[in-house]
Amino acid sequence: MTAKAKAVIMCGGKGRRMAGLEKPLIKILERPLIDYALNALIRCHKIEKVDFVSSQNTPATTKYLIELGFEPFVGSGSSFLDDLLEYLRYQPQGDYLIVSCDIPTIKPHHIEAALKQSENHNEGYLMYVLMYENVKGLSKIPSLINREGVDYQPAGLRYIRRKTGRPLEISDPRLVVLPFWELGVNVNTVEDIVTAELILKSSAEKINS
Repeated sequence: MTAKAKAVIMCGGKGRRMAGLEKPLIKILERPLIDYALNALIRCHKIEKVDFVSSQNTPATTKYLIELGFEPFVGSGSSFLDDLLEYLRYQPQGDYLIVSCDIPTIKPHHIEAALKQSENHNEGYLMYVLMYENVKGLSKIPSLINREGVDYQPAGLRYIRRKTGRPLEISDPRLVVLPFWELGVNVNTVEDIVTAELILKSSAEKINS
């Protein structure tokens, strides 16, 4: 049986390629980008709680989450990993699913699959990735990880086992490949917004047909 985990939505990035707009609040089909990750996590019965890590870069996002009734942790905003470490230092031991806010195509079954995969690995830090050859072209400027000559694209999901008394080490993750090509839409540019909306519309049409 898959263990439950606490989810943490990361939403403190600088969003340099979004013309000064806070990326978590950019509208995708008239909804704030961050709502997609939140909705998927709320609908996943394997998630016991959802936290947020915003930062000094995203004050409007922090305000938005507070208005929704959440209490986001506000990091320094120096980097994704620094904000994550700042948050984890104050957290008890347990399992944490880290979710990037900029993957609007994420669904509950993606989350459940990631949690299920975590049972097959004992490492304290997992990063879920996609084979780049399967998602090439979905994101305008993708981040890539090369391992032994193979390119992978992050899927926007990470898994951390927080152990009390042990130092936090999140510099060398175990890569875990997921088969979901739709997670290759990482919203960093205006072009990515268009791609994400096309995929979301197509998905909705299939459900309603």
